[in-house]
Amino acid sequence: MHDIMPRLSLHQSLVSTPQWQALINFWYTSMMLPNSMNFANLQLTEEDKAWLFSFVAAEMEHLARAGEGSGGRLFWPFGNYLFCSDESAICLDNTISINKMMHLMLKTDSLNCIIEEHLKYGWYVERLTRQSLIRSFMEGDLSKSSYEASLSMALNSLGTHQQVFIVAKDYLTMARRIGRAPNLNAANLAIRLSKITPYRAEIEWYKACCDKSDEQRGYYDSFKQRGASKRESKINMNRFKLAAFWDDVIHMLDTKVLPHDLHKREKWVYASYSYMLLVEPLDIAEYYRSGMHLEKGHYISNGRARRYEIFDQWWIEGIYAKKLGNMRTRYANLTHDTCFWARVEEAKEWLDKIRNESDLTYLARLNEFESYAMKLVVGKKVSADVMAKNSTFSLWLKEWRALNNKFIP
Repeated sequence: MHDIMPRLSLHQSLVSTPQWQALINFWYTSMMLPNSMNFANLQLTEEDKAWLFSFVAAEMEHLARAGEGSGGRLFWPFGNYLFCSDESAICLDNTISINKMMHLMLKTDSLNCIIEEHLKYGWYVERLTRQSLIRSFMEGDLSKSSYEASLSMALNSLGTHQQVFIVAKDYLTMARRIGRAPNLNAANLAIRLSKITPYRAEIEWYKACCDKSDEQRGYYDSFKQRGASKRESKINMNRFKLAAFWDDVIHMLDTKVLPHDLHKREKWVYASYSYMLLVEPLDIAEYYRSGMHLEKGHYISNGRARRYEIFDQWWIEGIYAKKLGNMRTRYANLTHDTCFWARVEEAKEWLDKIRNESDLTYLARLNEFESYAMKLVVGKKVSADVMAKNSTFSLWLKEWRALNNKFIP
């Protein structure tokens, strides 16, 4: 409970100090030779100890006042923290409450205690496995609520002072309330996900209509070259609604109001990835249709939404990509590379530079892209609209091969 080590943020400025080196050497020697632990061997003056204590106290006060996930600091609690005393222990997993409890407990520590406690973990484990539930309560503090009663008992067993007890109790009550919120938020989010399903279904229907159209432009080019029809306007509105939902999911994860492992749950990995496969081609089409590439640069480097980069990472980190298989007997429903059309748009620009400016430095890039694209086509990892007769890719491929033949001896 009083160990200084979990409270150290390990800034480089601290690690290089002689106080830190002396403390590490003392701990190492004491752990290697347990019977030789003697504070006389600790090469720290009382002033050194006070400096370390002040350093940690300042860090913990800052963290205790900070919001969850703030600041990109080197130290931030993760997982379960077990606060142990000579009598019992209490477990917390909410990061804000952990920071506040560590700061609060630090106020009751002595200079020698914060150093000695680091060497007592084995003793605590042995004691906790032996002792039975302590049935001592603070006099007059019994509550009708079993939770309140057990909370009082746990804090009493930690040996907290009366003035600290009240504050600690508030922190733990807050931790219980916050701890339940992520799962409730996830459940509500699942309901919201089901409510946006019709928007996705309408886009899927639109794609099917584009793929069957006599114009043979395909999904991407039909949306990019769309007119002012009511159908396309509705699809565009659905695109905005889906983006708003998934951006909200990312925001909730950023602010730690969803379970920390949501991005590892199969339902959410598949839902986010299938959304990306379906909708990102439309985002790319709108990006180039509106001329944003002329203002900001090409889509992949300058226009891709953060949500897609995050969903890509979710998919890569999981085992799900392996389930797609290497070879297919027919074209995929949706192109596996969601940035494929952005790559085509860049290749179009390279081709124009060769044709209009005789800039042959782009030949290698074009050959490389053709090789990559045809590997996807042969492996059936693109949807049928890629190979549509009048699609951007088909027209580019025809022009590129005709031009490239001129450079082949």
